[in-house]
Amino acid sequence: MSQDERQFTVRLRGVGPEKYADIVNAVWMQMQAIGCDFTVTPDGQSDAAKLDARWDDYSGVSWTEGGRDGTPQAKAARAHRTRNRRSADTGE
Repeated sequence: MSQDERQFTVRLRGVGPEKYADIVNAVWMQMQAIGCDFTVTPDGQSDAAKLDARWDDYSGVSWTEGGRDGTPQAKAARAHRTRNRRSADTGE
């Protein structure tokens, strides 16, 4: 490892395969979002195809579940904002 490289280790206990895949994918996504030159190296117990499949599962939330109106979370947030505006308009 060169002087300009940094590294950290996270050890997990009691984490099943799906949760592990979620964590590994979240770390990868965060690093990608901040624009680092990085590698994420899963442990030897992982199957890369299963990690990829779990990543692919996330995409079902946006278009399949939410359709053109957005994700369920976006719909709930919009409804909440609408209720808050109505409350503010009526002085409640």
